[in-house]
Amino acid sequence: MGFKTRFRELRESRGLSQAATDEVFGLMRGTCSNWENGFSEPEEELIEDIARFFGVRIRDLVEEA
Repeated sequence: MGFKTRFRELRESRGLSQAATDEVFGLMRGTCSNWENGFSEPEEELIEDIARFFGVRIRDLVEEA
């Protein structure tokens, strides 16, 4: 599955828009869009915060299925 797909699923399951998610994590507008489209990925420290926010293990967030 990979980060971009899993992140989108988790974000949508919480009913969050990309813009709202950018705000939750204090990101520049469009950052979540870039992640979900595979243009970039978050820094390692932020991945930990994302996993904690969504209540998943880091490896479940980043590993290919």
